[in-house]
Amino acid sequence: MKKSPLLILLCVGLLAPAATYVGCGLGVDFQTAAELTNAQEAFDRADSPDEFLKVAAMYQAARDRGLVSGAVLYNQGNALMKAGQTGRAIAAYREATRYRPVDPYLKANLDYALGARAETAARRPMIEYLLFWQNWIGYPAKFRVAGAAVLTTFLLASAGLFVRRQTLNRMALVGLAVSVILGFSAAYDWHRFDYQKHGVVVVAEAIARMGYAQSYEPAFTEPLTEGAEFTVLDRRGDWLFVRLPGDDNREGWIEAGTAVLY
Repeated sequence: MKKSPLLILLCVGLLAPAATYVGCGLGVDFQTAAELTNAQEAFDRADSPDEFLKVAAMYQAARDRGLVSGAVLYNQGNALMKAGQTGRAIAAYREATRYRPVDPYLKANLDYALGARAETAARRPMIEYLLFWQNWIGYPAKFRVAGAAVLTTFLLASAGLFVRRQTLNRMALVGLAVSVILGFSAAYDWHRFDYQKHGVVVVAEAIARMGYAQSYEPAFTEPLTEGAEFTVLDRRGDWLFVRLPGDDNREGWIEAGTAVLY
């Protein structure tokens, strides 16, 4: 048991670099806060698709400056939906869900935008049943929780080097196990949100082809319609190799200009 605190410290040292990543962007300064207020006021006054599209652009300007906010993404999605840009609204709502996973209004608006696709989109991979809390906690919060667990484990293991008590060592071992689980949960979010690229079709129809040129035959019997979601597997110039959700794992090439990525 004497060596266990040193072993725990070593393991914690390996986990620490990942736990320091908190997945958040810039805060809101006074100017940005004023611009967001103006955007909300413009949304309240808007009564045409063009005006709602301008509101969406105001929120995009804040995002382009590095602001990461579930509220901004949600409001931008609402403006895009009012502007008739269903595909772009779905992309904004999807991004907002990373930061506000249990917001009932966000979920209701996303389901409305998805329409008949909502049932297919709601299917989850097996790993998310094992990590049952995965969609209860926001993306940045997972890294903060994992970081707190790593810090607590480090303090317990450090104390165990000086105070020879089995209770401290056992608590440190439990902390290490919890840190590993939470670290894996955060890493899974990083993989599905940052490592993988997702997209939504934003035109009325997009033909998926069997190769990255218009000369190739269509990959599916019907074109993809606005709002169709996909995961990006590869990119060749102005073409994206995409996989559609569902059990059949349909794949094909679409022109990048027909979709928005997030």
